[in-house]
Amino acid sequence: MRDSGARSDSYGSLNAILPLLDLLEGEGFDVVAVLDRAGIPKSAREDPRTRLPQASFETLWRVAIEDTGDPAIALRAAALAKPSTLGIVGYLASASDSRRNAFELVKGLTPLLWENFACDLESDDEVAFMRFRAGGGARTSRFTMEYSVGLAIAMSRSLGAARTGPLEARFSYAAPGYAAEYERILHLPVRFDAGEDGVLFPIALMDSSNPSADAALRLLLQQYAADQLARIPSNPRFSDRVRATIRSILTQGDLGADAVAARLSMSDRTLRRRLREEGTSYQGVLDDVRSQLARRYLANEARAIDEVAVRLGFSDASAFTKAFRRWTGKSPADFARARSS
Repeated sequence: MRDSGARSDSYGSLNAILPLLDLLEGEGFDVVAVLDRAGIPKSAREDPRTRLPQASFETLWRVAIEDTGDPAIALRAAALAKPSTLGIVGYLASASDSRRNAFELVKGLTPLLWENFACDLESDDEVAFMRFRAGGGARTSRFTMEYSVGLAIAMSRSLGAARTGPLEARFSYAAPGYAAEYERILHLPVRFDAGEDGVLFPIALMDSSNPSADAALRLLLQQYAADQLARIPSNPRFSDRVRATIRSILTQGDLGADAVAARLSMSDRTLRRRLREEGTSYQGVLDDVRSQLARRYLANEARAIDEVAVRLGFSDASAFTKAFRRWTGKSPADFARARSS
């Protein structure tokens, strides 16, 4: 497992990490500001249909770590998760007959939360191993894997009383500097450099009955989940993915086409060719993203010109002012005054 980030053509819903947002709010952080720093519009939280590139989630983990100073925040967020914080997937799991049944039902619904993320279950007479991995050649960060494994543990503990719990958490990567936090937060043994990522369960726990099982509710939820799954765009426009990727890295300094192409696991030439096929260009998409955000920051949020320039990845306010005149025919100051009058 590496921290190099996921392929940006992998998308997901902000619902996947609502426990993180709840945790940040509970600790007094401005969640809208955190999302904004990660290049995620606040509307994504209000509309569960919004799909975001995996790069946005990876950026969000890093912003959350910077703001809280806690490198183990993904583990802490996962440990606090409940079925109600994961939407339809969580409710469906809580209505299942057993933990094994919950896994079987949820397995096919992972695209509702994360695309290009897979899980499988291997079991024998004594133990079962729930394995997580990136699918379709994608990669995911350590933070996302911490969160995924932590969610599996938290959800298994939420599905009714049991005399025993998960046996061990395994991670494919080397122990990070805060390795001691894993066992403290997860409350079970942790093994690093394990060659795989997942959770080991006693077979009795996987097959024990869930006292909250509800067959009628489960059927309704399955039908609703299937409908939601069918609504996920199967082939979004490439320019939309480029636009979303640009938003996710605006404040990181390098906004060249080659940097965005690398995020999309392709060459600069391929990125430009695919945009031409859609009748646009990289500079056109970049200008569109910056122009829309600039208008919002200046008119609706009354941000200072210097701050807007930084947020949009410009070297200084002068460069931003020159670009804004090209987009609107006005200076940022004139635009802001006209909107406030």
